Amino acid sequence: MPEEVEVLVESSRFEPRVVRVRAGETVGSVVRALGLNTAEYVAVLDGRVVPEDEPITAPARLRLVPVVSGG
Repeated sequence: MPEEVEVLVESSRFEPRVVRVRAGETVGSVVRALGLNTAEYVAVLDGRVVPEDEPITAPARLRLVPVVSGG
């Protein structure tokens, strides 16, 4: 059975929550599992901006920063 890790997910759009994911799961898959669109957030994993295909291999803090755009 794959190892699971805890990820603290934070955003200004919802209350912080802890999710358990398989080690190696990507940031994008965590975002989608929360019912969110990856194009609407910048992912900051343990203080570092990362792409959605970044694997999560250890307990981590994932901050999802909403993207703001306009014209």
